[in-house]
Amino acid sequence: MDRTTRKETIANLHQENILLAAEKLFAEKGFAATTMDDIAKSAEYSKRTVYIQFPSKEEIHGRIVLKGFMQLKEHILHDVDDKADFFSKYQALCDSLITFYESSPYLYAGIVDFQTQPLDSRDLPQVKRDIFNVGEEINDVLGGMIRQGIAEGAVNPDTRIKEAILIYWSSLSSLIMVAHRKSSYISETMGATTNGLLEYGCNLLLRMIAKEVQDADETAAGH
Repeated sequence: MDRTTRKETIANLHQENILLAAEKLFAEKGFAATTMDDIAKSAEYSKRTVYIQFPSKEEIHGRIVLKGFMQLKEHILHDVDDKADFFSKYQALCDSLITFYESSPYLYAGIVDFQTQPLDSRDLPQVKRDIFNVGEEINDVLGGMIRQGIAEGAVNPDTRIKEAILIYWSSLSSLIMVAHRKSSYISETMGATTNGLLEYGCNLLLRMIAKEVQDADETAAGH
C-alpha cells in the first residue's frame, strides 16, 4: 500500500466513524440540537479533526442521507430483481420499503425529508447532486417495473409513469411512518394491526394503475 492509498484509507475510516456517531446523535437528539462538539465527543475525535473531514454539520447530514439512498436502492434491487412479473415485483417493493423503514427508521425519514434542489444551482453541494442521482436511479427501477406492467397488460397503458412514481412514493412512505408511529391508535380505533393497514394501503395504491383491478371493478359495476 503506497502512502497516498494509506492516507485515503485512514481518512475513510475517520469519516465512517464520524458519520456513525453523528447518525446516532441525530436520531436521538435531532439534527438541530446536535453540535459539532457533540459529534466530535461521541466519535472520540477533536473538533479540528472532524472539520478536516467534513466542512459542516450539513455536509455530515447530507452524507448520511446519501448513505440512506444508496442502501435503499440496494435493498429494493435485492428484493425486486428476482421476481418475474409485475404483481410479484410490486408486492416485493412494498415489503422492501416496509422492512427498510423498520431496520433504519432514521435513514428512511432522512430520505423522505430530503428536499430536491435545481441541479444548475451554482452553490449546490456535490453530496446533494449525488443524492439526486441515486434517487433518479431508484426512480428508473420503479419506472422499469411500471413499463413491464404495461407490457404484461397488468398496468393501464395511459399511466403517466413519473407522476405515478411520485404519488406512490409520497403516499406509501408517509403511510409507513404514520402506521408505525400511531400503531396504538390504529389498534384502538380501527381494530387493525400496523402490518394489516400497510397491506391494505399497498393494495389501495396498486388500484390507481393496475388494469386488471380496474377492469374487474368495471365488470362488476356493469352487472
